[in-house]
Amino acid sequence: MIRKNLLLAVIVSVLFVMGAACSSNSKSKADKGDMTIGVSTITLQHQFFIDIDKGIQKAAKDLGVNVLINDPNQDLAKQVAAIEDYMQKNVDGLILMATDNAGVIPVVEEAKEKGIPVVTADAVVDSPSIDTFIGTANYEAGQELGNYFKNYLEENGKGNEEIHIAVVTSIKALVQQDRLKGFKDALKEQTNMTFLNDQPGYDREESMRTVENILQANPDVDYIFATAENSVLGSLAALESARQQDVKILGFDVNEEAAKGIKSEYILAMIQQQPELIGETAIRAVVNAIQGKELDKQMSIPVILIDKHNVADYF
Repeated sequence: MIRKNLLLAVIVSVLFVMGAACSSNSKSKADKGDMTIGVSTITLQHQFFIDIDKGIQKAAKDLGVNVLINDPNQDLAKQVAAIEDYMQKNVDGLILMATDNAGVIPVVEEAKEKGIPVVTADAVVDSPSIDTFIGTANYEAGQELGNYFKNYLEENGKGNEEIHIAVVTSIKALVQQDRLKGFKDALKEQTNMTFLNDQPGYDREESMRTVENILQANPDVDYIFATAENSVLGSLAALESARQQDVKILGFDVNEEAAKGIKSEYILAMIQQQPELIGETAIRAVVNAIQGKELDKQMSIPVILIDKHNVADYF
């Protein structure tokens, strides 16, 4: 009997210690100062992603969490390797801006199997392993710009004129294709509009060459729809070089240079995302996920439409 009582006491003691350990572990997870979050961006060579990083760093400092930053510079293999390294380091959570929406899925699912919450920002990754996506509703933002353009033409007596629109975009970038689809869908009832074939323009130099070629091959082009920051800036540089102010740009992601283009009326209007807010929201979301809180599957960050009437309010 004594031995049975002793054995029971030992079992109770072990369970107590295990319970204390579990409680201690939960407490450490709740203590933000002990959290480490691995972040892999797309590139820190573009202002948009630099601004997301600023938001991440700001919110991490405010919350007292540790962050590790990886810049794969658009290289999928480097991004996958960085996430694998984060898993080896036992990070508590991941924030991912995917260089390849489909290519990152296996490593994302591996992280989730290890119990690591995964938050995506800017680019949607189609996997149930993602805790939440944070970013712009790009299709809707494209629609907003398309509706603005339609109203602009009507208000300026151009609603029935023949309009030729060139497109400068990155075909591989799904977010840019969503913007383009939304823009076109907003204008699909406009029988007076002709879209030229999509032309390449991910970086600034390529976009500038593309628009120079468009101007030569299509002298009747009226507008250029540029789906991202560098395609806007490359288009702007080409128009400024040609002194072609009759052709107007519509696009995404305003910076100081693009704001000057709006003021000088080379650019008609742009959608401004809020990248710092995307970064801040991503940190807060992954912290909540680490603490076991349920997240909405998508958190859309509002956009701002900027034209000559309100550009001075922001730049």
